[in-house]
Amino acid sequence: MSERRRRGHCISAADGEGVKRCTEVASGNLFDVYQRKGNLKVYQRKGKKKKRVLPQQQTFELPDEIVWEIMIRLPVESLARFKTVSKAWLAIISDPSFVRAHLQCSKQKQHRNPSHFLINPKFLLEISNADAFSTNIQFYQWCLQENMMRSTATLLYGRHFPTSEFGRVSDMAHCDGLMLLPTDTKVYVFNPATKDTIALPESQRNMMWHHRCLPVGLGLDTSTGKYKVARSFYRSRCSDPVEIVAMGMEVFTINGKHGSWRETLVDPPYPILSSQAATHYKGCLFYSIDKNNLQRPPHGLVRFSLADETFGVTPLITNIYPEVDHDDFFISEFDGELCCTYLCSHLQRVLVFTTRGVDHPKWSLRYLINVQSHFYPLVPLGSGRILLRGGNCLLGYNLEASEIEVGERFDMDEIRYLAPSQDTLGRAWENVLWFDLISYTESLVPVTPKVSSQTL
Repeated sequence: MSERRRRGHCISAADGEGVKRCTEVASGNLFDVYQRKGNLKVYQRKGKKKKRVLPQQQTFELPDEIVWEIMIRLPVESLARFKTVSKAWLAIISDPSFVRAHLQCSKQKQHRNPSHFLINPKFLLEISNADAFSTNIQFYQWCLQENMMRSTATLLYGRHFPTSEFGRVSDMAHCDGLMLLPTDTKVYVFNPATKDTIALPESQRNMMWHHRCLPVGLGLDTSTGKYKVARSFYRSRCSDPVEIVAMGMEVFTINGKHGSWRETLVDPPYPILSSQAATHYKGCLFYSIDKNNLQRPPHGLVRFSLADETFGVTPLITNIYPEVDHDDFFISEFDGELCCTYLCSHLQRVLVFTTRGVDHPKWSLRYLINVQSHFYPLVPLGSGRILLRGGNCLLGYNLEASEIEVGERFDMDEIRYLAPSQDTLGRAWENVLWFDLISYTESLVPVTPKVSSQTL
């Protein structure tokens, strides 16, 4: 920062004798003071009274370092307005190093108080047609409150695509404020905070055309600072239920040089399950293995490194309990760790294992939760509490008492969803299938080149 040229951020201020001036103003001696200092010019014309001219207000320049430290703590909405104040502020806010610093500050705030979420409702145009999803994509910002039953969510960003643009949608993936929406035709990346959207180009590599979304993930390549989308595809048209279908992998670099999908040099070691979006953790994407027709499939996850674009297998824990279905698990990132959640129907408990390792993980039992259905942890709430989700149901769970807290269980469709022009009653949808709920850290990360150099 010290090497950057100091720009003129002029802020009005009193000089070093401000207190003394205030005293003299109160006593009515301001005219005498400024006349004595020579800061006051007196003009006299015939037949007219003397005219007092107050001195010009003093200013000082605020260094870039101070402006920087102030701005990285501001919300994206404020920074979007400040871009139009001056070219100097536009340059600061558009600087990639500022974008990274602002992101880190947002992450720290969310870690200290993980109460901000983004909700994306998925609803059908017709309840009888599971292949006709609404193309009206909306992101609602929701802040977790003490009384969850009275919660409201406010529309942050919405984009209405043509009805015929896609039919089916899948679970969203997310990374650093960016949201990835897989559909049965294209892949879209959004930054709801900056109102920035990109539709990734189509690819002709997939040979098995069907009404499903391909396995896809979004993450950060820490070696380059670029965000990448990785999508698996089918290499053959074979749909024989007893055959193993070969799969490949292609990568799209957001704001990369080529703006197209690239095929990786090696293929995934095992087929990838298409029903789940990949989980991003420590520069890698983790995919569930499609074990159909595999004679001895590993009990683990396909791991894809975004830095060198190579594959590996991350083992999962085995021999937990005889009553646990080892293939019925949920993978997520929780509180800075890779998290795997199992349901033990015999014990009527949910088992939550976490690890910080990637290549050779050491899984440890972090929580044993007293619920009878498959819930998984979203965020820690502090004071020995965590927020759980199962389907569209949310629970506030007390770990010390091993019980659901009173009044801390409700469905997501009970939240009031408000648009800027709507009243406090909010809106309700028909044919809602499910809600994507994501712990949200807003950012300035651009998804299109124009946002890097222009106002949002």
